[in-house]
Amino acid sequence: MSVVELIAVTKVYTLPRGSLTALDQVSMSIDAGDFVSIMGPSGSGKSTLLNIIGCLDTPTSGKVVIGDEDVSALTDEELTRIRRDKIGFVFQQFNLIQTLTAVENIAYPMRLKGLSGHEARSKELMWSVGLSEDLSENKPSELSGGEQQRVAIARALANEPETILADEPTGNLDSKTSSAIMELLREMNERGTTIIVVTHDPVVAAYTRKTFRLVDGRIASIESVT
Repeated sequence: MSVVELIAVTKVYTLPRGSLTALDQVSMSIDAGDFVSIMGPSGSGKSTLLNIIGCLDTPTSGKVVIGDEDVSALTDEELTRIRRDKIGFVFQQFNLIQTLTAVENIAYPMRLKGLSGHEARSKELMWSVGLSEDLSENKPSELSGGEQQRVAIARALANEPETILADEPTGNLDSKTSSAIMELLREMNERGTTIIVVTHDPVVAAYTRKTFRLVDGRIASIESVT
């Protein structure tokens, strides 16, 4: 069953110097439980594609289906619900709230959803991503890059999303920490979470089972590992 399907998706940006086609008739399907990478040179449309899959942006034309919902024409409120309930985000810059502690950052999506018991679940998630409880009251500035990224992954898992989108999740990390983060994402995938990673790094892509390669806003190839 597909958790993400794009049908002839095009994204055109209007700039002062003219129109820029970031995505050009992109069609793709990602099944539940897939571990997928999206690769391509700078400007190939990788981030635009991830933003559209994550309902952070809308296509100029084409159809986007998340789960069983056609999100192409949903309202902002409906898109917010999809992002909150079905998708977890992990970013290269971590995007943690600097004034909150690690456990408060993890709990934040649950607070937005109005869930109770978020402190206990946040601590469980810290443990699940390999963070010790004595780091729970540390703020992001008191954590290493690898620890911050683990907090970000725990936060992404908070509302038990079907899919995690990771945009260059190891880009600011050393090679040893990068390997640990990718192993963690692989463990999440083995537990059933669909993982979609945007990366320029073939070492990162090697962890995934399918790679979509973008060139000039189009899918140039699809490579699968059997």
